[in-house]
Amino acid sequence: MVETGRLKMKRKKTRRQSLIPLLPNLLTTGNLFFGLLSIMTSIQIVALRGLGDVSGEWVYRKFWWASAFIAIAAVLDFFDGKLARALKSETSFGLSYDSLSDLVSFGVAPGVLMYSWVLIDSGKLGLMVVLFYIVCTALRLARFNVQSKTVEKFGFKGLPSPMAAGLVYSPIMLFSAILSSPDEKVMWFYLVVAPFAGLLMVSDIPYWKYPRFRFWGPFNALVVASIIITAVVTNPEIAIISVVYLYCLLGLVFYLIRQLRKKTAPVVDELESRETHL
Repeated sequence: MVETGRLKMKRKKTRRQSLIPLLPNLLTTGNLFFGLLSIMTSIQIVALRGLGDVSGEWVYRKFWWASAFIAIAAVLDFFDGKLARALKSETSFGLSYDSLSDLVSFGVAPGVLMYSWVLIDSGKLGLMVVLFYIVCTALRLARFNVQSKTVEKFGFKGLPSPMAAGLVYSPIMLFSAILSSPDEKVMWFYLVVAPFAGLLMVSDIPYWKYPRFRFWGPFNALVVASIIITAVVTNPEIAIISVVYLYCLLGLVFYLIRQLRKKTAPVVDELESRETHL
């Protein structure tokens, strides 16, 4: 009887252990689900708006949710990898599934969203911009899969796809919240920003996974996280667009500064050597 009880306990433990690797994949499935939900919402807006029997407020609300679904997908994507590492359940299947989900949520979904919101009025140029952005997302994720074992622990090579998607959906989320329709200036903004986001993804510009400041520590990290969470809860549109654009611009600025220092360093060394000889 005792032996039978032990066998049952062992089987239950084995069953639980076999289910643990599925937990990160459940988050990845959630990521994919919300990405698809955003795509379907954008398509629904275009279809019903074409019939002319929907109110402007309904359209704004739907665009807001189509943007919010991508933001939710980004949160789930942020945690699925961390959970996999914490549970020591990283697999090739999980990596491929995550990249496929990311392509849908941060490539196709933002592309369909910005096209249905404003670029649909820009003709073939808008369509080309959307396709370029989606292709760059696919290339970014494919490169990440190949280099996943050799990338730096604290950084990314190229802008991460969730942040690139943020460059697209966060302005739409903000405009929808204040019930403002896009004009021609906004259309040109997206005709520039979307290809720029795509190029940042496939670039060699390093972006950090976590901020690395000298004052960074557990307590300070908790304070900063609390401020960000409070801002997102109280005013999500402003908080998201601020964090996303600041992250993207800081990475680009620091990269340009490093490149400038590399170019000026040999000149400074040569001048110092001349002064020494004199």
